Amino acid sequence: MAKKIREIILSCLVLSIFAGIFSGCGTSVTSGEAALPEVSGTITEEAEYYKADNVFSLNCNKEYSFNPFTTTNASNIICTQAMYDTLFSVDENFAATPNLVKSFKSDDGMSWYFYVDTSVKFWDGTTLTATDASYSLQRAMHSPQFKTRFQCIFGVSAMDESLFIVTLNYPDMQFPALLDIPVIKNGTVEDYAPLGTGPYMPDEQYTKLSAFPDYRNYSSLPVDTIYLKEIKETEDVITAFENSEIDLVANDPTGVYSLGYGSANEIRSCPTTNMHYLGFRSSSQFFINPNCRKAMTYVIDREHIVTDYLEGAASAATLPMNPTSALYNDAYSDIISYSVKKSEAAFDAAEVQDYDDDGKREQMVTGIPVEISINFIVCSDSPVKVQAAQSIAENLTNLGITVDLRLLSWYEYTAALAAGDFDMYYAEVRLTNDFSIRSLLFEGGSLNYGLFSDSVLEQYVNDYMVCPEEGRQKAADMMFKYITDTAPIVPICFEKSQVITHRGVVSGMKPTKDNVFNGIEDWEINTD
Repeated sequence: MAKKIREIILSCLVLSIFAGIFSGCGTSVTSGEAALPEVSGTITEEAEYYKADNVFSLNCNKEYSFNPFTTTNASNIICTQAMYDTLFSVDENFAATPNLVKSFKSDDGMSWYFYVDTSVKFWDGTTLTATDASYSLQRAMHSPQFKTRFQCIFGVSAMDESLFIVTLNYPDMQFPALLDIPVIKNGTVEDYAPLGTGPYMPDEQYTKLSAFPDYRNYSSLPVDTIYLKEIKETEDVITAFENSEIDLVANDPTGVYSLGYGSANEIRSCPTTNMHYLGFRSSSQFFINPNCRKAMTYVIDREHIVTDYLEGAASAATLPMNPTSALYNDAYSDIISYSVKKSEAAFDAAEVQDYDDDGKREQMVTGIPVEISINFIVCSDSPVKVQAAQSIAENLTNLGITVDLRLLSWYEYTAALAAGDFDMYYAEVRLTNDFSIRSLLFEGGSLNYGLFSDSVLEQYVNDYMVCPEEGRQKAADMMFKYITDTAPIVPICFEKSQVITHRGVVSGMKPTKDNVFNGIEDWEINTD
């Protein structure tokens, strides 16, 4: 049954990879991209050393559960990704493919009909029903991991053995992209490890995960057994990885808890929905002018920020969508990228010029030139964001615009956002897989700190979200154009996360931001 070996110990270090970022500071959530891995280390003997124990392990902490909806331990969350199958899979381009769903449809994006595959079996031999699926979705709606993405749901109901219906609060024709959630047996949410349908199931002592014989791709699984090794302290996890006691770790390279791993490692970078962006106060004397906001897209040297401060652990983006998405318009993005000449021309057109020849630009207000000082805030807890904000402030200064960059603690930063004590802020937000920006830009949105109100923008966003696949690119392009022209926010980049293995041990990996074990049937593991 195993491709390469019969026994394996898989162990994962996950510190901040699943901590949600809604703005400002913090640690990012990251996942997988099917790109050629970076490789560090060059000595063949080192690669052989890391296969010396002939096993491959997963880290866990048994003080926490293996319940995919209630556990808060990052290592155990990784374990659950090998244990529980999902309604849909979302790939590195954020495209959704049904897993436990045989078919689905919606005519209006409000009412969704999902037909589950009732031939799928749980670990105890019982079959999957629509009741199990709807129950799992209801649990996800209250789960720390998933509840934010499901604020769009009005109701969920199982209609018979195979059909469940989801009703949304507003239309979203990309709703299936949100459904990469685990499925458990109806009524088991209080269990330490609820019954699942996934590729691996735990033993009673939680010392190992064994391949599930009734899993649909059982014959293609790379190993029969994944052993669990309990390591609780961060320093011990690092040591265990370096000593080859565990063989797979996950890392958030842009987060506060980013960890460095040396030796002969393979690093796979994973695109995420974590967007860095600039936001503005709509009533700011300077940024009340949309032309001043739009000019900022030319001011930001995104490639410099990504390369020098994020060390390649992000993708530059001028649009509020990860560039790996098929809907991202590269041609348009290039037009509105960093350019000193374009930024100068944009500020000139906005009547932000040096009217008194003192080397600094002034803003024309009712025919009178007024001195400028932009109140720019950033959270000081994140060195990467501070460096990026300093780079943007320096570019503005070089254009003759005075900037008061304030480095604030997390408490001070969130208080300033809530009070509107800023002209401009540097932030990070974890978007959903459909890249909905309603919470950021709609009137009354929970992340609309700038208090923007634009019914035309809301219509463009709604038109995009309700558009079926045919015509979606055009709707996306129209939305992008309007957002760029009015610039209530200006995107900077989307973060990547990392999955790290010892060189030559694992191949065929295609991790995603929510599933390290995505496509595990295609893995090959070599510890011989």
